[in-house]
Amino acid sequence: MTESIVKYLILIIICVFIQSCSSDCKNVYFTANDKTWFNNYKVGNKLIFKSQLDDFDTIFITNKIIKEPKGECNPFVSNFDKEFARIDYKIKKDTFNIVEDYFVQISANEKLGNSSPVIRLLNLEYSNYNHYLPKTKTSKLNPNWKNVYTFNKDNCPYFNLNGKYGITEFEWDKEYGLVSYTNEKGETWTLIKKE
Repeated sequence: MTESIVKYLILIIICVFIQSCSSDCKNVYFTANDKTWFNNYKVGNKLIFKSQLDDFDTIFITNKIIKEPKGECNPFVSNFDKEFARIDYKIKKDTFNIVEDYFVQISANEKLGNSSPVIRLLNLEYSNYNHYLPKTKTSKLNPNWKNVYTFNKDNCPYFNLNGKYGITEFEWDKEYGLVSYTNEKGETWTLIKKE
């Protein structure tokens, strides 16, 4: 029994030694470009979308979390404490609640470059940990939307989340955020108002 206690104590001492010898924890912060993915939304924002068939959807921003790094790393996992942001939303079609989920989440890139966000809209999610984003373009729906990313089944690895809503594409402008989305029947909802 004493032998097992000694082995246990030796194991604890080794673990403490490894943890204390690990390299310093490095705080990693967002770039100015990273912040464009979440700075355009505040809790309480209401986004109103209208389709060409006069169907209205409303997205409510319900939560926004920004975690700043404090130098608290788990050396067994990473030597980086990354800045993190997440925005949650709720979408309503007329008065019917469809989904409550996270909308955008992003972590600072430890390579000190721009980060790639995770964006989820109903059943479609863009997430690319290789930090590759599609090229921006000016939207055909509104010439003021000049830096628009188009996310669809070709660049979204997850397209059947939260049930089957049939969203096949959405557009995200760096200044305005979500500006449009389209379903498999070709109906497109366009941002008409942000409150």
